[in-house]
This record gives sequence, structure tokens and C-alpha cells, in this order.
Amino acid sequence: MLTISEILRNNQLKNRKPDENELRSLPYKRAFIYGRVSSPAQIRESHESIREIASLIELAKKDGFRTNLNSAEIEKKLLSGNMQGQGVWEDGDVTIDVRDLGLSGQLLADERKGLAHMMEAVSKETHGTIYMNEGVSRLSRDQDYILPFQLLKLLKEKQIRVRTLEGIWNPAIERDWQYLKDKFDYAIEETKAMNTRLNLRKAQKAGRGEFVGEPIVAGYFVQIVSRKPNGQYEYGKYEPYSPHAVITKRILEELVNREGSEFKTLRALGDLEYPFFPDELKYMERFSALRNCPRSATGYRITAQLVKGLSTNLKLIGIWQWGDAKPIINNHTPIFPEELFLKAFELSLKRHKAKGRTVHFEPLEWSGLFWCMNHADPVRVSSHNANGYYHCDYNNKMGGHACFTISSQSIDQILTPIILRQLDFTPHANEVLSRMEASAREGKLQRSRDRQEVSKLEKDSAKWHSLLPCCVDEKTGEVDKQKEAYYWSKIREIENRLEELKSKPIPVETPTMVDFAQVKKFLEGLSANWSYFSSTNRNNLLKLLIDRVELTGTNFINATIYWKTGFKQTVTIQRSQPHPRDKQSWTQEENDKLIRLYESSPLSIIEKALPGRTWKSITGKALRLKLRRSTERQPAQERRTWTNEEDKQLESLYLTTMSVEDIAAELNRSVTSVRVRASLKKIPRPKEVRWHKSVMSLKIENPTPLQVPSSGKG
Repeated sequence: MLTISEILRNNQLKNRKPDENELRSLPYKRAFIYGRVSSPAQIRESHESIREIASLIELAKKDGFRTNLNSAEIEKKLLSGNMQGQGVWEDGDVTIDVRDLGLSGQLLADERKGLAHMMEAVSKETHGTIYMNEGVSRLSRDQDYILPFQLLKLLKEKQIRVRTLEGIWNPAIERDWQYLKDKFDYAIEETKAMNTRLNLRKAQKAGRGEFVGEPIVAGYFVQIVSRKPNGQYEYGKYEPYSPHAVITKRILEELVNREGSEFKTLRALGDLEYPFFPDELKYMERFSALRNCPRSATGYRITAQLVKGLSTNLKLIGIWQWGDAKPIINNHTPIFPEELFLKAFELSLKRHKAKGRTVHFEPLEWSGLFWCMNHADPVRVSSHNANGYYHCDYNNKMGGHACFTISSQSIDQILTPIILRQLDFTPHANEVLSRMEASAREGKLQRSRDRQEVSKLEKDSAKWHSLLPCCVDEKTGEVDKQKEAYYWSKIREIENRLEELKSKPIPVETPTMVDFAQVKKFLEGLSANWSYFSSTNRNNLLKLLIDRVELTGTNFINATIYWKTGFKQTVTIQRSQPHPRDKQSWTQEENDKLIRLYESSPLSIIEKALPGRTWKSITGKALRLKLRRSTERQPAQERRTWTNEEDKQLESLYLTTMSVEDIAAELNRSVTSVRVRASLKKIPRPKEVRWHKSVMSLKIENPTPLQVPSSGKG
């Protein structure tokens, strides 16, 4: 039977943390050999680095891992480049992955198959030791420090052994973690310095208008002008390549003829293709933008993306620009006329018909009728059909937040019933529609007369201008001032009349005769059947009856309805609280606080310093200001555990209509903390506060717009 001292000793051994020697001991689980060099050139030239990757197999065997993989065979395959698309070998306790050979360490895991494979193996705890030939610089050189910290955290949690030719490290040991972090820092700083040198060299070449490695637009090529001591080639300026330049010109001509439609352009081009480069220009297959195009047996196929790219590429007219450097005009020979290129460029910027989800949603009931009058000039209110709200984004376009947002459900339920309930359409429908029909006819007739008069006046003006030379005697050169004054008086009279006609307000588009016939049938039983009609039909009817609705204010909204009959009706709507999208622009004081606190202060302090701002709003503004929050975990003392009393108080408050901001203030917690805790405790929110109620009360002026004199004289 065990004694008490033996039981205590066993428990002590069971709960004892492993020492540093145990945390570095090998073999540990299975070994993962990760091989990477930064570029294809290094694969060809850095044979020693390739040999070191293969030698890691023998190092793993010495450390106690069992495998039949042969380092000599792997080395031979790596140096020959003949891996037959494999890149991954696995046998016994060892896995080797070299699929990241030639990829930059600045790429993230989703762009590097080998690294993603290694991280997955570590996460699943199938492998416990990572082998690399040159330390953690092989894993990442991410200058944003995102991937290095992800890797350190993962390796620390799983107590992974990091094995290099220099030694063994385990991030679960504090000093090893710091050592690996310093290695990451050194690799990243080294990369930054190298990039700075390369960018300076590129900037010097680009300043001379020479090729610096960007995709070369179809229609050009670059010649090899020299060769560096290390064997790399130097390239000169762009030069036209006739076989491709002819096709590029044809593409842009068709694009202009098809009014900017890439699809119609492709149909017009038919089976036209760019031919492959000849043998003496084979190197262009790596540099030309055509490398992204699908290939056929005879050449590069033309795609819509290629057509769009050509229409905006200034290099086609001889202009060179690299980065934010000053552009160089006439840097190289243009292959396209400037005038035609500008037409293609303008068409490429033209907004095409909306695609995607928006085309599948019917318009909102009052879509196209609202105008925001809160600005110096009236602004049409946008209708977001898919999400169901009306939105004035004037301030948003000017760099601030939206002027206001109104849910369609709330405002439709206010304005539409006012019209349907307070108007009796049955006795007045035919009278009103007849009057509107006559008005539409009269308006069309007047516009036709105005156009005819403008045409006649322009001809008369040209006639009087042509008579002015007759005021001068050909023999004596004397001017008949009386005749000249008469001609000029006629010209000024015509110009005044033309200005008067052209300054007339643009008339609102009137319905067609077919629309009136449909509306008369539609009005039968309108109030009772309104909800059964489609949103499109309801919107069409409102547009026939209503000219526009002018909105002013935000919390108190004055909606002034202008009827087609000339009547004006005002509805005052009081909103219970601002819509979540109706946020005020950030002040300079708030920006200063955010810049001062965001990077290092706890979340609770930031939220208290910026009352009224949600954490989502704060992080969005920080992103626009390019602020980065420290990725290090906050000290434990800054986290306050929720007590049972706080949970009970949260439940009682959360089930009321009190706002989350007020609840957070009551509990001395952040808004985020309150929402997360309520979610964890599965405390439901009352239905009446789940959805924003934008209307509390309303006041209606002139409620009966159809009660106007039927003759139209009064």
C-alpha cells in the first residue's frame, strides 16, 4: 500500500513543470523539415543553401527521428529541379516540404503552401519539431509583424522545438521566445534595408524612363542593353513591337466603336489573338502583361480584363510614370493616337449598369422621390433596395458620415397611410387623372414649341450676323452705323430670347398615355389592395401622383410632399433616436485622443475617452488613420471578472428598453464587454429595441390635397 509521502511525491512529479532540458529534448513527436529560399534566382545560384536543406534529413536522424529518406537523393532532386511537381516527401518520423522554394518570406501563409502545411501539422500536434537551415528568417520576413507573432504564439502553445544547424530552441522557454523574436526582428529589418536599396535603384532607373520590372503593356517590348557581373540582364526603354501594336490599336478602336463595352468588343474581335513572341524575344514571356492571358495553340487570347487595362494605360501614348514620381511625356514612341486613346479612357470610366445582387431587388416604395434639403444644393436620397433604407450620403462623399438614414419600413408606414387614409380616391380619381393627363399633354406640347422656337431663333441669329459685313461700303470703307445698330439690336433681341428659353427649369418627366390607362384600373379598391401590389407598382403609382418629397432635419424630419397637381403637403416626423448610421463626423479633438490612446491603452479607457463611439467605429477610424494596436496581451490586472451580482444586474437591465451604452455606464463596463457578456449568458434583447424605431409622432399639414377646385381656375 502507498504511503502518504509517496502519494504526495507522485502528485508533485505529475504537476511539476518540465525544465529547460526537457523542453529542448529530442526526438519530440515527428520532425517537419521546412525549406525555402527567396527567389528562383537563388534556387539556381545558392546551391549551398539547397544542400543544407537536404542535410537536415541526416541531422534529424542523428537527433533520433527514424526515416528512410536519403539526403543525397533529395539533394540531387533539388539541385536538378526535377521534383516532378512533388515538393513534399514523408517517411517514418520525418516530413520534408520544399514547395516554398523561390517564394518571398514577406508572403503570408495563405500564399505559401509549404508554410501552411507546417502550421497545420503543428496545430494538429502531429509534428513537434521544426527543422530549418537558416533560422526563423526562413519562416517569415513579414514587415507588418503579423505572421511572426502568429508563429511565435502557435509554437509556444504547442511547445514546438525549433531546430537549426546552430541549436535547439523552444518558445515555451521565455529566453528562447525572446531569442526567436529578436531573430525575426533582425530578418525584418534586414529586409526593409534591402528593399530600401532596391527601391532607390529602381527609382533612379524609372527616373530615366527605363524598365524596372513592371508588366509590359501589350504592343511593346524591351531590349537587353547590358549584362551585370552576376549574369543578370539590364533592360532599356519601351520599344514598339509591331505584331502586337497592330492588335492593340485594333482593340481600342473597337472599344470606342462599341461605346466602352468590353463584351461587345470581344465579340467584334472574334478569334483575334496576340501571336507568341519569337525565339529572340522569348524572355518577354516573363515580362509582358500578356502572360496573364489564357493561351491557345497559336497565341494569347484577348480577355475583357486585358481590354479594360489597355484603355487606361498611358504608356500607349508614350507617357511613362512609376509610382508617385513625376511623369515623363514622350518617353518612348507612342503606338496609339492621343485623341482616340482619350475617348477609350473616358469610356472605361463610364459607370455601367449595376450588376450582382442589386438587379434582383425591386425598388423601395418611395424610391427616387426623396430629396435631402440639409445642404446648400438639393441632394437626391439614395434607395438601398437590398437592405431596405433611404440614405443621404452627401457628407459621406465629402469625407464625413452620412447626413441621415431612414429605414424604409418606418417612413413607408408613415407617409403611405397618410396618403391612402386621408384621400378618397374614388370620387376624385377620374377628375385628377384627367387633369394630370391634360397637364402632361400641355407640357409636352409646350416643350415641342420651345424647341422649334430655339431652332428658328438660332437660324435668325446666324442670318443677322451674316448681314453685318453689308454695313461697310466696299469702295469707300465707310460704315453705315444706323444699319449696323439695327442689325445688332436684332441680334441682342434674339440672344435675350434664347437665354430666356434655355434658362427655363428642366421639366419633370411626365407619364405616358399608357400609364394613365393602367393607373385608372389600378385605383379600383386601392386602399384595400395596396399591400398586395408589388413594390414596383406601388413606386410607379407614387411617382405618377407625387413630384418629389423634400426632407429637412435629422431627429425632427420635415417631409414636404409636392403633388403633380401643384398641391404641397407637409408632414413632421419625430424620430425616437438617431439611426445607427446617422453618426456625426469625427472632430479633431476626438482624432487627437484616438491617436494618443489607441496603440497602447486598454479598450475600456479608449471607450471612456470617446463616449458615443462604438468599438467598431473606433477601429474603423483607426484604420483610416493607419493606427496599429499592440498585439501583445493586456496585463491580467486590467481584466475584471464578472461577479454574480453584476450578471443579475446585467440581466435585469438588458431585458429593459435601456440602451446598451446606458447599461455599460450603469455597470461601469465597456459597451463591448456588456454585449459579449450578454451573448455568453444568452440574455435576449426585447423585440421593441432589436429593431430601430425611427418614428414616435407626426404632425400633418394640409391633409386633403385632392380637395382643390375642379376647374383649375381657383
